[in-house]
Amino acid sequence: MESVVLKEHERIDQLIREQRQIIQSKEFFSFSLDAVLLADFVRLPNRRSFRYLDFCSGNGIIPLLLSGRTTAKLEGIELQAPLVDMAQRSIQLNQLEHQITITQGDINQLSKPSIPYDIITCNPPYFLVESSKGLHHLTSHQLARHEVSLTMAQWIKKAGQLLRDKGRLYIVHRPERLDDLMEHLLAHQFSVHRIKFAHPKKEALANIVLIEAIYRGGRRGIRIEPPIIVHDNQHQYTKEMQAIYFGAG
Repeated sequence: MESVVLKEHERIDQLIREQRQIIQSKEFFSFSLDAVLLADFVRLPNRRSFRYLDFCSGNGIIPLLLSGRTTAKLEGIELQAPLVDMAQRSIQLNQLEHQITITQGDINQLSKPSIPYDIITCNPPYFLVESSKGLHHLTSHQLARHEVSLTMAQWIKKAGQLLRDKGRLYIVHRPERLDDLMEHLLAHQFSVHRIKFAHPKKEALANIVLIEAIYRGGRRGIRIEPPIIVHDNQHQYTKEMQAIYFGAG
C-alpha cells in the first residue's frame, strides 16, 4: 500500500475481505451497508475483459470492493469533486491506478459510448425531495440521499442508453420505492431478473432491496432470492454478513 496525504477530518478505513483501504471523511457521506451488499450481489463475467461503470460512485467504494474479484478495468462517475478526490487517493493508496478510474461528472451529460457497457451498478439517491420533512444541512448529504440533482427516471434512462443489449444493471434501493423502480425499469426496456431483500434482523421488515435488471433481455421471470439477515438476536453479524465483510466461513 502506498501512503497518501489525508486532509482534515479524513481517516482510512479497512475493507477486510478485499484487503483494500478507503479514505473517508466525516464531512461527506460515508459508504454504508447498502454499497457493501450491492458489490456482493453483482455477478461479474468470467472473462478478463468487460466494460463496467459505477453510477453515483461517491468515494469509490463499489469499484474498490469489486477490484478484489476481477482484474478488468473498472470505471466510476461521481458528481461531487471532493468525493472524486477521495476516491482517486484511495485508488492510489491501493496501487490500483491501472484498474480503477473515477471521474467527476454529471450522469445526465454522459454520451452514448462507441462500445457499450456490459455492467452498470448504481447506489442512487433514495428519497424524493417533496416527501422529505427536512434535508440534511450539508449539501453533500442532500445530493447523496435525495433526488436533488438526479432522479430515478434519469439514471435508469441513462443506464439503458449506455448498456449493450442484455447488459446488466445492478441496483440497491429501499423497498418502499420498489413500485417506482419497477415502473421506470419496464418503461426503459429493462426486465427484472433477480431480487434480494436484506433485513436488519430475522423478524424485522426488509429495509434494503437489491435488483439485477437486464436491458432488452426479454422477460424470463423474476427470481426472488433468499433474504440476507444482517444481525442475529445477540445483535452480532450473522455468518452470512461476517462472510461478506470479513471473508469468514
